[in-house]
Amino acid sequence: MTRKTLSLLAGVPLLALVTTACGGSTTPTVETVTVQAPAGDSADATDAPKPDQAPITAAPADAAGSPITSHLDAQPAVIQIRAMGGMRDPEFGNYVGGGSGSGFLISSDGLAITNNHVVTGAATLEVFIGGDTTRSYNARVIGASECNDLALIDISEAEPLPYLDFAQEPVSVGQEIYVAGFPLGDPEYTLTRGIVSKANADSEALTWASVDHSLEHDAAAHPGNSGGPLLTTDGKVTGVHFAGFLPADMVRQQFAIDHLLAQNVLSHLRDGDYESLGINAHPVYDQSMDITGLWVSGVKPGSPAARAKVVPGDIITTLNGLPMAPTGTMTEYCDVLRTSGEGTPVAIEVLRWDTGEVLRGELNNPVDADAAMTPVMSFYDQLGDEVADGGSEYTYERVVDDSESIVIEAPTTWTDRETSAYPYTGMPAIVAARDIDAFNNSWSEPGLLYTQTPTTDDLGGLIDALDFVESCTDDGRSDYSDGLFTGYYNQYSDCNGSGNQVVALAANPTDESFTAVLVVQVINDSDVLALDRAFATFNYFTD
Repeated sequence: MTRKTLSLLAGVPLLALVTTACGGSTTPTVETVTVQAPAGDSADATDAPKPDQAPITAAPADAAGSPITSHLDAQPAVIQIRAMGGMRDPEFGNYVGGGSGSGFLISSDGLAITNNHVVTGAATLEVFIGGDTTRSYNARVIGASECNDLALIDISEAEPLPYLDFAQEPVSVGQEIYVAGFPLGDPEYTLTRGIVSKANADSEALTWASVDHSLEHDAAAHPGNSGGPLLTTDGKVTGVHFAGFLPADMVRQQFAIDHLLAQNVLSHLRDGDYESLGINAHPVYDQSMDITGLWVSGVKPGSPAARAKVVPGDIITTLNGLPMAPTGTMTEYCDVLRTSGEGTPVAIEVLRWDTGEVLRGELNNPVDADAAMTPVMSFYDQLGDEVADGGSEYTYERVVDDSESIVIEAPTTWTDRETSAYPYTGMPAIVAARDIDAFNNSWSEPGLLYTQTPTTDDLGGLIDALDFVESCTDDGRSDYSDGLFTGYYNQYSDCNGSGNQVVALAANPTDESFTAVLVVQVINDSDVLALDRAFATFNYFTD
């Protein structure tokens, strides 16, 4: 995605194809951008047939402060959650009022489990216990995991409450289960019966999470059931319902997070977020505009994403240089989180939909944890009138060096490439052009060089050592900072009367592990867009 294209499309509504969470249906919309999102928790979801309920009885009078011992007595431990404000809807690109989901109490003092996609990013959380709408509770999120789609919330009730215990035995195929919750935004409690049809199901088609262990069941569930428990006959939690899926011309599938995984994640959530950057996100893609990434619907206050000033409406395009959601799932995002570990610096790049800006920064920045992402340098406005018109707009692809240390995006037509170590330094390097020999030995061939050198503080001296001055007009030196790299760049023009432009950058990443050198030569305005793309995408791989 070039900045030229973005400037033309900034502010255009983002219309969607919605795959419904919590047992909803699939609603296609034919428009520019395709989004897959768990829209099924909305309280104003379209009406659906009421599920075939199992018999419901009231909890015993002495249930307060005690674990539930029967699925028929579970209602007082099941909660309805209304998330209000703070969310941004990818279908329309604007803010929405909120939605409704379910959850369940796991302690007598008001700790409860629900889904991350139900609560993260909401301005307020209003909770009703057991269908009692005469009293509401404000809840706060203690910890969340977007990859496992789980969240631990606290309603801080002083009076002892009934609660649910987790089962301890693995789930088995054919096991009878009951789904409890408050679907369709209705305060009426429902309990539906089914069986476990798969004990280890593939839920990758459900694009707002990357759950390592999910199970499939056939109990009736609907929008608003997300976060509610799957119960055994003795009232034990054997799963956490998180999604329903209706593929075209296929049977509806219902999915839950396996209780053993949920218990493991819960042990981490008691201490805060886990496998999380603090976002509520859904894959978004548009092949015609070359957009692929994760649409941020909500951001948790105080999270790494919030500190870096990620906002609802941003599209996360890369993490640690890895493109997000090329397959329309959260898999790549969660792979980065699980590989990096808690609190590890993570390079991030986002497209800010409202303005068309590309911003870069570092989550968990080791120098300044609150460092905001900064706009990536754009030369199109500066140089567009100073170079010749011509050439068709490029498409781009990711290029990695042989040592898999550095990465950059280059035009697909720059097919002459060198990705071995730079011969003069032995350091990782990438050279890309239509003709590398012409790029190296003339001023009339567009191309780029990206390499590393040992860390130096004399960045200006490193640029001067490139020795463009004798052949080119030196148009001056400027500071460079993109939230990940900091340094200087020089602009040179009309080298040997060619009418070209050369930009040379020397910069250090925040960990100061090396110095990056990037040189791009441009001839026409399409090449300037390639220069912008190079500055937006040059990166390195962290351990």
